[in-house]
Amino acid sequence: MDPMYIREGADVRSADDEKLGKVVALEGDFIVVEKGFFFPTDYYIPTSAIASADDDTIYLSVGKDQALTSGWDQMTPAAGYDTAATGTIGADYATAGTTDARTDDVLRVPVHEEELTATTRPVAQGQIRIEKDVVAEERTLEVPVTEERVSVTRRTVDRAGVADADAFTEGTIEVPVRGEAVDVQKRVRVAEEVEIGKEAVQRTETVSGTVRREEVHVEDETTGTTGTVAGS
Repeated sequence: MDPMYIREGADVRSADDEKLGKVVALEGDFIVVEKGFFFPTDYYIPTSAIASADDDTIYLSVGKDQALTSGWDQMTPAAGYDTAATGTIGADYATAGTTDARTDDVLRVPVHEEELTATTRPVAQGQIRIEKDVVAEERTLEVPVTEERVSVTRRTVDRAGVADADAFTEGTIEVPVRGEAVDVQKRVRVAEEVEIGKEAVQRTETVSGTVRREEVHVEDETTGTTGTVAGS
């Protein structure tokens, strides 16, 4: 890796895209990465372990775990870096001084919790049955009828008559008498209507359930204190 592409303050990321720290210095064939959440001290990463770089970010050819176990917490003269081997650099390490700790990196640990949500769905609650029965009953109806009545009136008269064919002839005269007979019929009519309606009535129902949440336990080895951070 050409040192001209390495800038102080550039982020250093592992091959598995973990942010390891920032470049604070360039010393020979090594870049000095500040200590932070992952590095307990400043690390001296050989430039041969750099896969690519731009103005803002340097990408290593190894993962975070390999970077932590490669012995890069010390600096040795350029002994090369064998990525096919264990990922360590030479022997005969020379201890170098460390730079001031940088604490501007932020490690964000997501803390999850569950919450209850409710939805409604239509369900059948039963039904209403309406039955009709046929009931027979006797009814009386007053019907006015008209009929003819015969009345006979005899009057005494005294006038001249004519001796025609009807004179002195025996016979019977029939006078028809009319009246009205009652015939009973039945007809169907609508006497009543039953209306059935439905309306939506809202009520409140209380539901409950078991939810889970995560708690983060933080142990500060420098002070020996332990604390618990619960999800909000």
